[in-house]
Formats: sequence, C-alpha cells, structure tokens
Amino acid sequence: MKKYGLVLLGLLFISGCAPQNQNNNLQKQYADLANCQEDNITMPKQMPHSKKEFAEFLSKEALNASADQFVTQKRIEILQLVGWDNSVADAITTCGATRKSKLKEIGSNVFETMKANTKDTEERRALVEAYSSWEAYVTSQTPLAKQDFDSKVSYYKNM
Repeated sequence: MKKYGLVLLGLLFISGCAPQNQNNNLQKQYADLANCQEDNITMPKQMPHSKKEFAEFLSKEALNASADQFVTQKRIEILQLVGWDNSVADAITTCGATRKSKLKEIGSNVFETMKANTKDTEERRALVEAYSSWEAYVTSQTPLAKQDFDSKVSYYKNM
C-alpha cells in the first residue's frame, strides 16, 4: 500500500510539473521567434566600383530582402501554430521592418558613392532608375516590382 501511495504521489508531482515545462517551452519558442539579428546586415567589405559590381550588389541585396520577408512570414506562421502572442508578433514585424530599413540605408550609401563617381548623364539616369527600382522592390516585394527591378538593373549593367 505504501508503494502505491509513493507512486501516486510521484505521478501527482510529475503531472504538476508538466504544465510548468510546457509553459517554459512556450516561452522559449516565443523568445526564439522574437529574436532579431540585425547585426549581420553590414556595409560591403569592398564597395562596388563598376556597373557590373553595383548591379551584383543590388541583386544580392534584393535576394537578402526577399529572404528576410520569407523568414518574417514563416515566423508569423509558426507563431500562429504555437499560440498567438501580440508582443511576439509585434517583435517579429518590427524586426522585419528594422532589417529592411537597415538594408535600404546601406544601399543608399553605396548608391550615393556610385552616383558621385558617375559623370555620364545617361549612365547616371540608368543608375538612378536601377537603384530606385531596387528600393521599390525591397519595400514592396511584389512580382511586378521584381520584374521592373530586373529589367532596370540589366539595362544599367549592359549599357
């Protein structure tokens, strides 16, 4: 009889801890989803000096923006599966917006350097159009903006 009492007491103790462990796991998942890594968005180690290098820079950063958008969407989807929390959702969307702003800031710095070094009027116009279409694509992430970006960057690179 004593053994049954100890087993019953043990089961009650373990089952009492189960909700606590579940809550700890949920809090860990929330923390993981809300974690924002903005420190991996940095200026390029070597600034682009040619049309081709600048076009490659814009294309690479457009891909990074697309990947960031994908990660943000997946985190929101995971949050819906785990259990919605408004503060975590805000942290996820704020992170995406912060990363996008930082990406655009870096792009702007590189663009201004390229623009200052471009003397030909026609080439400068194409540079501005390519950068502007990149900026629009990074902001909106629509297929039409991507198509416009690809077209203008190709024109600039090949002129």
